[in-house]
Amino acid sequence: MKIREIIQGKFLLKGWLTSNLLLFVLVAFLCIIYISNRYNIEITVKDIETCSHEIKMLTVEHTKLRTEYQNSIMMHKLAEKLQPLGVDISREPIKEVIFIAE
Repeated sequence: MKIREIIQGKFLLKGWLTSNLLLFVLVAFLCIIYISNRYNIEITVKDIETCSHEIKMLTVEHTKLRTEYQNSIMMHKLAEKLQPLGVDISREPIKEVIFIAE
């Protein structure tokens, strides 16, 4: 094979390449499908990771809200039980007292 044949493209017209042209088209098509499939898988994995992170954050928030709710119910029940005894529970949060040592 001469350089002149390569530059002119005559090597493409030889029998071996033309007889296997369908195979080359099929391989190129499969490569395109493989690349697009891989790209779609990467996007799906990123979406799954994002959803997983959101689920973890929502679980933490749910636990926090549930704890606050249970504490408020306990305080409400305690207030109901102490009401007949004349004890009133303060609704204000506890203030922090700082003692200064002399």
